[in-house]
Amino acid sequence: MKKLFILFLCCGVVFCFGQENIGAKEQKLLKQEKKLAKEMFELRVKLLKKDPELKKLHAKIMELHKELALKLDSNKKMRSLATKLRKVKNSIASIKEEKEEEDE
Repeated sequence: MKKLFILFLCCGVVFCFGQENIGAKEQKLLKQEKKLAKEMFELRVKLLKKDPELKKLHAKIMELHKELALKLDSNKKMRSLATKLRKVKNSIASIKEEKEEEDE
């Protein structure tokens, strides 16, 4: 459930940053899209909580996902790439922080 919520939040962040210089009709449609996506997410969560069969299936999928992640992360090249990616993300975050401090 937490992973679904995090995914939904990430989608929302991406959605929010792409709304510059758009028309009123587009803004209305984007707002409607966001509302519908939220409703779908909430219904998915509700169904996963209430339906025992869906809950069991979700648990199996999460276990398989965990197993897959562990196997992928055990690869030396994958670990190396993940380390490089973290370093790049940290550099980006540092630059953003510096820029925000300059703007203040």
